Amino acid sequence: VRGIQDQGVIANAKHFIENNQETHRMSVSADVDERTRFEIYYPPFQAAIEAGVGSFMCSYNKINGHYACENNQTLSIDLRNTMGFKGWVMSDWFATHSVYSSAINGLDQEMPIGFHFSELLKLEV
Repeated sequence: VRGIQDQGVIANAKHFIENNQETHRMSVSADVDERTRFEIYYPPFQAAIEAGVGSFMCSYNKINGHYACENNQTLSIDLRNTMGFKGWVMSDWFATHSVYSSAINGLDQEMPIGFHFSELLKLEV
């Protein structure tokens, strides 16, 4: 993280979170309890935050039935409030599934284009 950002480039920690498989990765739900997330999945991401990482990329999969890029528990509550992340969250390529839910639950940037985060977002606000 520091090596990248020392060169004037913002480092990106990905894929947040529970992106465990390629098969059906666009639709699978990784059903994981809070303790397991904090003990097994979050430590490498917490280390990235402590190193000053500037951005995160949310993954394609669902987490406990909610897409990772519109998951309030993992993006807003865990990542930002509990873990202290101060940067921005971008979607993986075409991993944004909604306008309103993504925006209010912690996604800051839709990649690679603004399909949902475009005129549609303006209509929702």
